[in-house]
Amino acid sequence: MFDGSPAKARVVRDGNVITAGGVTSGIDFGLTVAAEIAGETAAQTIQLGIEYDPQPPYDAGSPDRAPAGIVAAMRARSRFILTGS
Repeated sequence: MFDGSPAKARVVRDGNVITAGGVTSGIDFGLTVAAEIAGETAAQTIQLGIEYDPQPPYDAGSPDRAPAGIVAAMRARSRFILTGS
């Protein structure tokens, strides 16, 4: 059951609710739902059809792996956007 804390997974299932976070995780979300509805073979066929084979140029897509300075700058930017200061 969801306890309100952020999840590090790109796609999270909680009972009959499936959520995703981030831009490309929307594709992961769609493939997950396709697998739920039509099976993994169908989802893999869709993945091949759209040639979804992510290979990001940087390994900075998570606060756990991004350089500390990048994380700090993003947090400061987010705070400014949310609070104006």
